[in-house]
Amino acid sequence: MVRFVAGVLATTALPIVIFAQTPSKIELDTVTVVSRKAAKTLKSTAPVFKLDNAQFNRLGVTDISDAIHRLPGVNLRDYGGLGGLKTVSVRGLGSQHTAVVYDGIVLSDCQSGEVDVARYSLDNVESLSMVIGDNDDIFQPARVAASAASFSISSFRRPDPDKPLDLTAQVKYGSFGYVNPYVRVGKAFTEKFSMNLIGDYTYAENDYPFRLKNGQHTVTERRNNSRMNSGHGELNAIWSPDSRSNLSAKLYYYDNDRQIPGPAIYYTNENHETLRDRNFFGQLQYRNAFTSKWSLQLHGKFNWASSFYHDENGKYPGGELNQNYWQREAYASACLLFLPTDRWALDYSADYFFNNFTSNLTTETFPRRHSVLQSLTARFRTRRVTASARLLGSVYSNSAKLGEGARDYSRLSPSASVSVQPFSDNMFFLRLSYKNIFRMPTFNETYFYHYGNPDVRPETANQFNVGVTYRTPSVSWLPNLEVTADAYVNNVKDKIVAIPYNMFVWTVVNLDKARILGLDLTETATFNVGRRQQILLTGNYSYQRAEPRTRSQVNEYKKQIAYIPRHSGNVTVSYENPWVNLSVHTTAVSGRYATNHNNPDTRLGGYADVGLTAYRVFGLRGHNLEVRGDLMNLLNRQYVVVARYPMPGRSWRITVKFTL
Repeated sequence: MVRFVAGVLATTALPIVIFAQTPSKIELDTVTVVSRKAAKTLKSTAPVFKLDNAQFNRLGVTDISDAIHRLPGVNLRDYGGLGGLKTVSVRGLGSQHTAVVYDGIVLSDCQSGEVDVARYSLDNVESLSMVIGDNDDIFQPARVAASAASFSISSFRRPDPDKPLDLTAQVKYGSFGYVNPYVRVGKAFTEKFSMNLIGDYTYAENDYPFRLKNGQHTVTERRNNSRMNSGHGELNAIWSPDSRSNLSAKLYYYDNDRQIPGPAIYYTNENHETLRDRNFFGQLQYRNAFTSKWSLQLHGKFNWASSFYHDENGKYPGGELNQNYWQREAYASACLLFLPTDRWALDYSADYFFNNFTSNLTTETFPRRHSVLQSLTARFRTRRVTASARLLGSVYSNSAKLGEGARDYSRLSPSASVSVQPFSDNMFFLRLSYKNIFRMPTFNETYFYHYGNPDVRPETANQFNVGVTYRTPSVSWLPNLEVTADAYVNNVKDKIVAIPYNMFVWTVVNLDKARILGLDLTETATFNVGRRQQILLTGNYSYQRAEPRTRSQVNEYKKQIAYIPRHSGNVTVSYENPWVNLSVHTTAVSGRYATNHNNPDTRLGGYADVGLTAYRVFGLRGHNLEVRGDLMNLLNRQYVVVARYPMPGRSWRITVKFTL
């Protein structure tokens, strides 16, 4: 702990020196908006953390992965470089317990249960938010509430109606062959109807250097077979026939043809694997506030995804291996909100979705799943008290075209939360929340050849959270200071784990119980240091003690769960002024283990990753030209997030953005 804190303080001292010498830019309107949004998160009955587009530059956020590091209690599994898989786990529960929501509808992967957030471009994101448990925002689909936490991505969809053409064109260029052009074109055809079109392309060699140690010997290698070649496009349309209703539609396509780098092993740096991921979906959302008391939301979506894996390894028959997978989902949802009085709100939501999964493997069973979710939620709100309670009913029906289908399951999952403002004259709140939730086994965990088990049971989690939030009164030199503190306990039963019988055959079983104890702290402060000059200081710290609790597993009992650090945090110092805006940010993580046994040989060292951002916006005849430079891993530290997958060392990136 002492070493971890010392590392954070040492890397945080660097920004203070830099900021003492360099100036930046500020827009007072932006500061006001950020403060107002934060007030809603302070009053929330459960932990809610938000970042919006205005903060991405101010905090030096480079991509969605970097943004996730700014959220407390969140672990990012990162396989290195731009093309590496990146998944989100909240408070030690695993990535399958986190719902990733894109413009109001949950993204899905029925094969693995994990959503790769790296495929979503930060340039097209208006805001990011993390909700842990259930908060007092009750007007939402049942599927959003069917996970322990939800990570929501809101994109830019409505063009500026005051512009004849809303155009943003941008290009990024950086280390290791990275280039990323992006364009967004939007037009408000009438006051009621508008559309926008988004497209981006990313190419990177990802051939960054790294060091390998073998006893007393150290060699420098370059990452190979790591090229990324991806593109993504979206078409959005919004029609608002009147002030009470709107209909929005989205068409989305993503294509990533990439090489897969293998684990970095001494004397073995060759790999010949490739993977092509494609994803298409179309979704509709309709909202109507019929009266002051009744509102309706309808959602519909069709999702198709494919994954083509290829490996030219001589050990396979014919010298190569080809595995192709396809998954499909049809989804529909209806939410009805009733406001009988100023204090009470009631919501009923019903969701249905169908998943199937196919492949070119002769061992495939072609599984199918029908899912029905229903939730009934009540909220009570006064000026100083907000309380909500939800009962979620889940029904899952499983079958397989060939072979044995998994069990069917039905569950009731309650949750409740409350927020209290003890003193009417200041912004101090107490909050308490509880949520019971479970996750169904994925198709891999149930059906995968020599791995899955059709009898595996759902994994159940009970979440308890108690917290305080506070915002100080605004003064001239300190217009904003907000702090939050949350302590939590998560108890997991029937934890799903994979057990090896031998090198080639594994099986998925319900074996472990687990308990996660934790603490999340956040702070945001804005200091006025001169005319049109401000310093923004933000930080978060998380403590997680995550332990298997099955006594029969002597080698793992009460040891830290693999890849979950005890300590993690982030500190950002930003200096805004009329010349060049600067931001220095530090992400620090303590040591972790690659296995639940916590053997010393599997320990991954802690690290502190420091980055520097400088940007300025120039006015050009009513338009904006923004120039931004980023230095990532400024101190050139070598570290890994996943064992044997080294992260890039020092790298740079230049961004030029034009807004019409």
